[in-house]
Amino acid sequence: MKGAKLQIVRRYRASPDKVFAACTDPSIMARWFGPKDFRVTELEADMRAGGTFAFRMVGPPGEMAAEGTYETVEPPALLVHTWRWTKGPPEYPPDGVTSRITYEFSADGTGTRLTFTQEGLLDQEEADSHKQGWSEALDKLGAILGEPQ
Repeated sequence: MKGAKLQIVRRYRASPDKVFAACTDPSIMARWFGPKDFRVTELEADMRAGGTFAFRMVGPPGEMAAEGTYETVEPPALLVHTWRWTKGPPEYPPDGVTSRITYEFSADGTGTRLTFTQEGLLDQEEADSHKQGWSEALDKLGAILGEPQ
């Protein structure tokens, strides 16, 4: 896939099954998706290859929304989906780019190593912006999993 790429690696003390579930259960996803100052207002996910997702969140710049299609759902090791912004405030309008997000879950001692990769972003500036947002979201995921902050 062409375009800029970002990668974030995190280790959680929870099992791969538990981390995978937190990344695929819409009721849990709604608690951690989005940067720290954002709140998810809607999240729907049909968690199967070919299934779709859509979500909306509200934060300081306003409402933002994205959608995508699940390409691979292999519990508890791999989750891959597309990502496309569908709504944003004037300073962050949707760019029309469809990127791909891959979550790789692997046992790491008594916990899980999560490798999060987003590729196909417009440019490095967008990749850096997404990295900040996803880093904050993955911090929120850690809090849900009982990680110290």
